[in-house]
Amino acid sequence: MAKIDQIAEDTRVLRERLVEKIPGHFDIKHVIVAFFGAIFFGFTFVLKGLLIEVGLALSSMDLFLMSSATWIILTAEIYFVGYDRVPLNQRKLRHFGQFWAKRIFTYYFISLFVAFMLLYLYGIAELAGTPGNVFKLVVAISFPAAIGAAVSDLLGKY
Repeated sequence: MAKIDQIAEDTRVLRERLVEKIPGHFDIKHVIVAFFGAIFFGFTFVLKGLLIEVGLALSSMDLFLMSSATWIILTAEIYFVGYDRVPLNQRKLRHFGQFWAKRIFTYYFISLFVAFMLLYLYGIAELAGTPGNVFKLVVAISFPAAIGAAVSDLLGKY
């Protein structure tokens, strides 16, 4: 009887991973995949010459709207690509708030780190001059980097 139970459990695990594609628990692998996704998307924007012109011209309202849009888009991605795949009977154990918080803070902080790192690696931070201008560029690059972090982590498995 033990072998039948083991086969049934193995079949359930295979069905979850291959057919139903239920999101796993958030761990360091997710963080690493998100980091590389953020770098990939960040590279495409950091190397554009228009970034400095547009980024330095951003107003406080533009920065606020860009940050808000980032959080809204990340929330939509996390819900519709990730949490939507959690079976209804498991949602009582895996609340959206917990599912969301771990991912959104990780993705956003990774995107800020990647944006800051890319600006300094390519010497763009020195061109910006003041810390306020560097902040504007970090916010401008963190928008696509955050989207890239979430997309690579959430869609990479599904």
